Amino acid sequence: AASKTAVWCATVGGGLYKVLLEPGGATDSMLISSISSEQGLPSQNAFAILPARSASSEEALWVGTNRGVARYEPAPVAPVLNLTRVMGKRLYTADEFRSGLNLEYPQNSIAIDVDAISSRTFPEQFQYSFTVLDAGGREVFEKHSRESQLLIEGLRPGRYRVVARAFSSDLVPSDSLQFEFAVARAPFPWTSTALSVFLALALIAMWWGYRQNKRLATTNVKLADTRMQLANETESERRRIARDLHDQTLADLRRLMLLTDQLPAVENNGHVKPSQIRGKIESVSTEIRRICEDLSPSALANVGLTAALEWALADAVAIQPLEKRFEYEFVSEQGIEERLKLEPSAQIQIYRIVQEALSNVCRHASASRVVLTVTVDNDRNLTIKLEDDGIGFEPRASVVTGRGLANIRSRASLIDATVSWSASPSGGTCFSLRCTRT
Repeated sequence: AASKTAVWCATVGGGLYKVLLEPGGATDSMLISSISSEQGLPSQNAFAILPARSASSEEALWVGTNRGVARYEPAPVAPVLNLTRVMGKRLYTADEFRSGLNLEYPQNSIAIDVDAISSRTFPEQFQYSFTVLDAGGREVFEKHSRESQLLIEGLRPGRYRVVARAFSSDLVPSDSLQFEFAVARAPFPWTSTALSVFLALALIAMWWGYRQNKRLATTNVKLADTRMQLANETESERRRIARDLHDQTLADLRRLMLLTDQLPAVENNGHVKPSQIRGKIESVSTEIRRICEDLSPSALANVGLTAALEWALADAVAIQPLEKRFEYEFVSEQGIEERLKLEPSAQIQIYRIVQEALSNVCRHASASRVVLTVTVDNDRNLTIKLEDDGIGFEPRASVVTGRGLANIRSRASLIDATVSWSASPSGGTCFSLRCTRT
C-alpha cells in the first residue's frame, strides 16, 4: 500500500514497515518505522496489505498473516514536541530561547534537547528531524535520529534558525518547533591592531636604522680606507723626502766637506779654520741622517718591527741631554715577526705610535727608568707596553694642550687597535697598545 509520501511494506519475519519520504533540504530523507506484534499484529509473518477506511474515514489496513487477517489502524494524532533545554557556555532559560539567543564571541556551538509526547508511542520509539538554516534560508545542517539531542559546532558568525519535528511510531509528524539564535562576530581587535601597527612601525624603524647603519658602516669603511690610503701616501712622501735628503743633500755635504780639505790651513788670526767648517758640516750631516731615519726608519724595513722598536727606544735616549737620559730595557719574545705577519702599513703605524709615546715620555715624564715590552698571545694579538717611573700625567688633560695623544688615537684607529694609559706600579705611567687580529 502506498500514498504520495508513505509506503507500507509487508515482510516475512519483520511484520509491517512504514517508509516515509520527507522531501526538502539538499536531499530527500526517508524515515522507517516497524509495526510488529507489540502493536497488535497476530504474527511477524505478513504477506498481504489492503488499504481501507475506518468509520471516521481515517486510514486503516487489512493485513494478511500466517495466523489470520488483522486490521490495523494507525494513530492519526500528532505527537507534541517541546524544547526542554538549550546549552551553550551556560544553560539558557526558556524566556531566553523563546526571544532568540545571542551567543557571545568566541562561542560557536550549541546543544539542543527536545521531548516528544504521544499516546501510542514509547519515548524510545520517537524519531526526530533537525534542520538548521542560515539567515538566507539555506540549509547548513540536517539530522534524522532517534536521539532527542542536537549538537551544532563550528558555526560561522550570523543568524540561524532551527526547525525540529518528532515522528511517532506511525511516522505521524508533530508540528515544527522553531527558534532562532545568533553567533556573534569577533570584536574588532583594537589592542592587537594597535600593537601590530606599533610593531610594524618598529620594524620599519629597525629596517631604516639597519639601512642607515649599513650605509654608515660602508661610509666608515670607505673613510677608514681613505685615511689608511692618506697615511700610506704620507709615509710614501716621508720616504721620498728622506731619500732625497740622503741622496742629494748628504751627497752635497760630502762634496762640500771634501772641498774644505783643499782649503789652506789658517792660523788663529780671527778666521775660521777648515777643521771647524768640516766639523759643522759633519754635525749637519748627522742631523740630516737622524731626520732621514725619523722620516723613513731603515731598521723597520731591514730587520723588522721588534728590532725597529728597540732601536727607537735606544735612539730616544741617545738624543736626550745627559741630564735627562734614563735607564731603559727592551723585552720581547722570540719569533714575533713570524707569528704576527703584519702588513707593512700596520707596522709603520705601530712604530709611529710607539715613537710618539716615547717622545711624550722624554718630554714630560722626567723618568729615570723606562721598560718597553712586546708580547703576542696564542691568538696572535699584539700587546706593547711602555712603562716609566716618572711623574705621571692625565691623558684627558693632555688633549687640551697638545696633539700627541690625538695622533696616537688616530693612528690606532687606522689599524683597529686600542690604546690606553694607566698608573704604573712604579709611580709613573703605563701606556698600552693592543692590536687584535681578526
